[in-house]
Amino acid sequence: MSVDPVCVTPGTTIRGLAKTLEENQVSGAPVVDRDGRVIGVVSKSDLIRRCSQGAENAPPAYLFEVLMGGREDDGTEVIPEALVCVEDFMTSPALTVEADASVASVARLMFDKRVHRVIVTDAEQFPLGIITSLDVLGCVQP
Repeated sequence: MSVDPVCVTPGTTIRGLAKTLEENQVSGAPVVDRDGRVIGVVSKSDLIRRCSQGAENAPPAYLFEVLMGGREDDGTEVIPEALVCVEDFMTSPALTVEADASVASVARLMFDKRVHRVIVTDAEQFPLGIITSLDVLGCVQP
């Protein structure tokens, strides 16, 4: 389990999400409410899927350009960010487990639900960590 996960809020923009994931070298993050409780999860795959859909009155390429922060042709034009936020494409509710969950139960949950990350929470749904599919695979004995 990775402890003290990097979290985002429902109002985090797509540019903010991309920057947060890149700066922290993670592929997903819990989404927390104002009180810090887990209400969802979002990943790079979710972000790419959302960008490929485009925005209202804008083609998909527009959102990818937003993530880049400008156009490649002259490098000077800053593209205004579309009002697309994490709440528009996060998975909610997030799959969560308690800290004492067994590796086998987490692996079964991930397999059954076809997910690559599960959020570890306390009894009040505050995030304690994240277990990824790679974490589970790391527990396998040769």
